Amino acid sequence: MKKMDRKTTGIIFGTLLIGLVIGNLSGTSQQSSLVSQLQTQVATLQSELADAQSEGVTLTSDKEDALSQVSALTARIAILNATIASLSTGEPSILAVHFSPKGGCADQVEYWLGRANSSVHVLIYSFTYDPIGDAVLATYSRGVDVKVVFEKQEVSKYSEFFRLAAAGVPVRNDTNPDLMHTKVAIIDGDIVLVGSFNWSAAAENDNNEVLLVIRSADLAARLEAEFQRIWATGR
Repeated sequence: MKKMDRKTTGIIFGTLLIGLVIGNLSGTSQQSSLVSQLQTQVATLQSELADAQSEGVTLTSDKEDALSQVSALTARIAILNATIASLSTGEPSILAVHFSPKGGCADQVEYWLGRANSSVHVLIYSFTYDPIGDAVLATYSRGVDVKVVFEKQEVSKYSEFFRLAAAGVPVRNDTNPDLMHTKVAIIDGDIVLVGSFNWSAAAENDNNEVLLVIRSADLAARLEAEFQRIWATGR
């Protein structure tokens, strides 16, 4: 199965490179070129998928691992095809869908925080999860414009509010007399993390939650306007 591991590593690395390219290219001609590149990548993945399926049929003790690789490759192909469709039609691209408990939601938040280049603006109901707090602090330390609005009724001694504020991260409490139940992060004006997923241990480990990762400048702009409205009235 070492051969399969090397293939998988190559696929993951190639996918990350594609994400970086997508985030920095614009214009019709560039999108056309990118579509061609992604289609080539899909063809390569389909070839890898065929190999994995073949190994899944022939292997005995390692069959379960091979079939897992088949599933991962199939998912990556679906994402790449969705990205191609998005670039061709101008529609938003859904980059990831994760579910709790323990379905990778927190990892996705930390991943995209680590990818931020210019800005991270957050509206969050409950934020008590230290690993995501660490990722926010690391992002801020890189010079990224980080701002976080907390729901004031959820700011307890366990909240990341105080730790972020002590480190100099601009944070505010929502002033809505009722609740700000929003859970959204807008990254670089292009990537949106949205869903029911709070940044808490309970949301990560216990609750049934969902997190969507969407690439859409239009959606990001609409949510950014809402963020700025709430930020302006925050305390």
